[in-house]
Amino acid sequence: MGVWLTILALILFLGFGTAVVVCITAIKKKEDIIIASRIHHKLKIYEVIYANLGLVLFGVLLYFHWYVFVPADLAFVLFIVLSTRIGSGITNEGALVGTTFIDWEFMKSYKLVDDENDSNIVTLKIRANRKQYVLVCNRKDREKIKEIFNKNRVKVTATVDTVDS
Repeated sequence: MGVWLTILALILFLGFGTAVVVCITAIKKKEDIIIASRIHHKLKIYEVIYANLGLVLFGVLLYFHWYVFVPADLAFVLFIVLSTRIGSGITNEGALVGTTFIDWEFMKSYKLVDDENDSNIVTLKIRANRKQYVLVCNRKDREKIKEIFNKNRVKVTATVDTVDS
């Protein structure tokens, strides 16, 4: 039974460790953003609960001297904390939407949509990798967005919802 628990602890550590590396990479890319998106990660109550449960579990594991799950637990708590620090926006190399980075060469098209509810924002819809990504930017950055996308040869589309065949 001890071998299986060790294998489970290793698998959990590798999974959460990989997620931590992805978060760190996204946070480093955040520094290169030239046009930031207004969509920010809002801390949700369940994230606070999960992080606190992870810290309680850490204390319980130490109390009972059961150290095999400690690295996985700490990686889990670190993942929760780092995932709240990720940003979105446009960089010189492409677009960052959460943990997803899209290079210019993979973008098929883009569309700028005015928001009816807020006159200060514009919604940027990017079609890439058979998906649509959305960034909410300041209206004053509209011309700069067009300039950046035209410079990188991303075409404007009348409708983003149709997939090119």
